[in-house]
Amino acid sequence: MENNQSAGGRMMRRYLPQLMLLLFVVQPVMDVVSYWLTAAGAGNTVSLLLRFGVLAVVGLSGFLLSQRRRRYILLGAVLLLLAAGHIWACSTAGYNDPVSDLTNYIRVAQIPLFTLCFVTFLEESGEDGYAAMERGFTINFCVIILVEILSAVTGTNPYTYPNKSIGLLGWFYFANSQSAILSALVPVVLMQAIRKKRLPHIIVSTVLSFAALYLFATRLAYLAVFVCAGGLVIVMLLCRSLHKRAAAVLLCGALLCAAGYTVSPMYRNQAMHQDIVREKQQKADEMIAEAERLNGTTAEQSPDICLLPVYEEHLGGLVERFGAHRVMEQYGYTRDAERLSGWREMKITYCHFLMEDVGWPGVVFGLELPDMTWDGETYDVENDFHGIFFLYGAVGLLAFLLFLLYFIWLIIRAMVRDFSRYVTLEAGAFGISLCMLLVHIYCTAGVLRRPNASFYLAAVLAAIYYFVKLRADEPARSHRSIT
Repeated sequence: MENNQSAGGRMMRRYLPQLMLLLFVVQPVMDVVSYWLTAAGAGNTVSLLLRFGVLAVVGLSGFLLSQRRRRYILLGAVLLLLAAGHIWACSTAGYNDPVSDLTNYIRVAQIPLFTLCFVTFLEESGEDGYAAMERGFTINFCVIILVEILSAVTGTNPYTYPNKSIGLLGWFYFANSQSAILSALVPVVLMQAIRKKRLPHIIVSTVLSFAALYLFATRLAYLAVFVCAGGLVIVMLLCRSLHKRAAAVLLCGALLCAAGYTVSPMYRNQAMHQDIVREKQQKADEMIAEAERLNGTTAEQSPDICLLPVYEEHLGGLVERFGAHRVMEQYGYTRDAERLSGWREMKITYCHFLMEDVGWPGVVFGLELPDMTWDGETYDVENDFHGIFFLYGAVGLLAFLLFLLYFIWLIIRAMVRDFSRYVTLEAGAFGISLCMLLVHIYCTAGVLRRPNASFYLAAVLAAIYYFVKLRADEPARSHRSIT
């Protein structure tokens, strides 16, 4: 049995780069399958089970291949302790749906597990494994571009903003997650094109990358155009290996996107949003004036009476669940229709009230996900850091921040120790990817609790670990250079 296990381990190590590449390639495939299953009314159960199956196989493989299994045991212990604290906090408030809640926990827990597994794979496969990761980023980007084109040609593009028919999304379900994925893929794809020093390759990669981000229509995707262009040029300058033609192509692409700002899908979406806001504000003012007339008072004298119709119109769920006076106080008795109709603040307020009502167990270890639904409306927050806090409490948020800060500390320490050694084109590209993922984490709920996007966060973090801790220890750095 031991000999068979050793043979199996040797076989896995031999084909590890190919297996890593396969792991990458199946990601957009699972996204497309999930989209069509959901569109067909089959739900996401099948695709979710498939993702959990992949997670289990990857986790077991990482553990078996690792020569430092204590790291897996320690990670497992931390995750189990956090889960136990969360379950206890939910039980004190009445656990309504443990299965749904713990399924959501696994989505978050997969980030450190995937990261550790990728680190193990890179430890065992070295430069070949890293090259497989690079190819995985490029192949996945090409698959996404192909899917977007097919969806547009066949008239099945679901749009980034379906209520306005704006944005080229492709057959992917969560727009914010897809925005994060594209923003993470593009810097690595462009880096590989720059490194090859073939002008046609650089031009094609830049056109496809910036077109995908430009047409996606979100503000963060549009921002990624300029972050990627400017960031890669700065990295080349810092590396003292400026590829002038590549820099010119990147900057020209960014300038074209900037020149097309007023005709961009993103601008059109924002303009339509402002039109809707003006209509809502006009209606809110009319409702307040009518309430003042009917009650013979003013909003300044009796805000609880005169503002009630507007708050019921925009914040009906919160008013019904927590009471009008409490909601009005939280919002400072504002009449701003844009703020009152803003889902982001609305959901944060709902979860804030919910956590206040639950008490300190919820503050420490978080709330149950199903409790964030009221009268058929989901109030799960729309940015990831708030989401981690409300779902897993201060302890969960602190644990995740420490996890991220470890990698940021690795970057800072490496740059302080030997700037010229660690600041490479590859490291810079993955650093840009990390920055864009962190921006999406801060601004959206599209990364940490979305397995398709968090997969790339884990890959980027593992690549950073590889640059700092593994590649730096190799006696001969045979990796590619653009010099």
